[in-house]
Order: sequence, then C-alpha cells, then structure tokens
Amino acid sequence: MLLTPVSYKNLDLRNRIVWLPMVSWLATEDGFVTEQLIERHQRRAQGGVALTILEATGVLARKSPKLLRISDDMYMPGLEKLVQAVHDAGSKISIQLIHFVKQSRSGWKQKVEELTLEDIKQVKDDFVQAAVRAKKVGFDAIELHAAHSYTLSSFISLLNKRTDEYGGSPKGRSGIVTEIIEMCREKLGDDYCIGARISGEEFVMGGNSLKQTKVIARLMAEKGLDYLSVSAGGKTEDGNWYSGYSGSRSMPTANLPFGCHVYLARGIREELAPLGVPVIVSGKINSFELAGKILTQGEADLIGVCRPLLADPDWIIKQKEGRQEDIIPCVYCNTCLERDQRWEPVECIVAEKKLQK
Repeated sequence: MLLTPVSYKNLDLRNRIVWLPMVSWLATEDGFVTEQLIERHQRRAQGGVALTILEATGVLARKSPKLLRISDDMYMPGLEKLVQAVHDAGSKISIQLIHFVKQSRSGWKQKVEELTLEDIKQVKDDFVQAAVRAKKVGFDAIELHAAHSYTLSSFISLLNKRTDEYGGSPKGRSGIVTEIIEMCREKLGDDYCIGARISGEEFVMGGNSLKQTKVIARLMAEKGLDYLSVSAGGKTEDGNWYSGYSGSRSMPTANLPFGCHVYLARGIREELAPLGVPVIVSGKINSFELAGKILTQGEADLIGVCRPLLADPDWIIKQKEGRQEDIIPCVYCNTCLERDQRWEPVECIVAEKKLQK
C-alpha cells in the first residue's frame, strides 16, 4: 500500500511518501532560489519521494534573511527552475506559503490581536497573490502554513483573544484561513490542489488540543481544502523559536516514541475522511514497517517524512531493496534544528560524519 500509486485531484503520486518542509537556509540573503536548494529537492525526488513540499516560502516582503520568497514576480524564474528539476526527477511538488507578523531576535513578537482589519485584508491578498504565482511557475499544489506559531496558526489558536469576527468561536478564529482557501479556489480553479499544515496539538497552556483542531480542520475542509498535513507544537509562547517543550514537539526528539503524533493524524482523519480530504501524518516515522502499519490501520492517507530523508536521500530506495543496513539513520539528535536556530545551512550531522569516514 505504501508504494502503490495514488491520486488526489491533480496530484498523481507514484507512492504515498511525502518529503515534508524544513527550512534549509540555502536561499540567498534576499530569498532567491540557489543551485544548492534545487539540488536538495531534486536529490530527494531522485530518491523516490512522491510529493515534495518546498520549505516555508514568504508571501510578504518583510525582512527574514535567507527565507525563500514568492512575494514578487522576480522570484518566479528561480522557483520555476526548481519545480522543473523536481518534475524531471519524477516527483510532484507543493509549496508551503508562510506569513509572519513583526518580531525581533530579542523575543518580542507582534500579536494577532494588534492587526487591524486592513492588515488582515493585506494578509489574505498576500497569500492569494503568492498562490497565483505558484501555479504559474508549475507547482502542483500550494500549502498554507497554519501550524506552529506563524500568523495563520496564531489566528486559529485558542490563544487568539480577538473580540471581533476573527476571534472567539472556532469559526471566527479560522475565518482568515477559510477565506484564503475560498479566495485561492476562485483564482486557481476547481482542479488545483490546495493544502494546509496544522498543529494537531499546540502543547502549550491555553492552546489548541485535538478537540479544537478537529473542528477547525473540518471547517477548512468544508471550504475546499484538498489535503491536510498534521504537525504539532511549535508555539513561541513556550519558548522563542522552537526552544520550549511545545517547540520540541514539532520536531520530536530521541526520548519520544516513534510515531508519537500518529494519534493526531488519526483523530483528524476520522473527521475528514467522510469529506474525502486526505491526511498527511508526521512525527518520527522511521521505517516502512511503521508507515505501512499506519496506512493499513487507516490512521492516515500519506506518510510524511523529513529528518530521515535529510540524513539519507536514498532512504526509500534502500528500504525497497532490503538494504536497511546501508541506511544512514536519523538519530533524532536535532542538530539540524540547532543549525536552523543559528541561521546555518540545515544538514544532518550523522550523514556528515558518515561521509568523512
């Protein structure tokens, strides 16, 4: 089942394995695509990934060094070249679109309660314009980043204390996302895949649990969402930039069990399966055996893998060929996360040491 082809809307996938987004810091200082970035995604496609989701890509011009951008037409040629390289290697590709509020490295962060209705309108417009650019350069899908601690996730969270139409009830808090989905659908057409990534649990006091997330996921699906990728945690209210417990749950460490977030995908899939919206699971899925069990038990539709493929781009091929002993294993040390926090190119230290021998 894991390696059989599957289709969702315009996504004809050769298997059910998804290369999840991870910021690489391989873009230029101004957010342009580089050859190193193209090679990273092309290499995973060559390794057998069915769908690669390009790392968080900014929809606005706000400063964030080396973050990929799609906030202007000038970024389109590089993105088109990346898309073509992934397609040539046999994979489909989605792009994760991200908006972030004003913040500083000292820890200060603007609250969504401070955004005016005009600000919210601009956020929606930024997403829609980015989505149109993404389709034009050939991306097979877009993914709205509504997980962790960025703008959309801060709206849908119980931590959102707005008292107008964009706060309060689940429908109000998720309104900005559902409106973006509707606006994107109008511009992109009915035959184009629109996905989103969401935190199944926020793992922070006062934040969303699976109870709230299931309701929000259904509201998004009813507005035309085509897939939902389930992450967890990542709230800056529990420590700046993935440094607290909530942050650690978004990239679960070695002390947590394999498949530690499967229950989140299962809970959301129970809500979305009647609507025909597939769910991508994530969270320490380290083998075909575990992935196959998840699919067989109906806990998810697609298997999201990130760090194991960072460690070994041939992770899929080696398992298909029964060469488990040749796999460069992810040990979930999160050195990759530490490099991310230092704005350094995100690579796997285990792979680097292996190559040095």
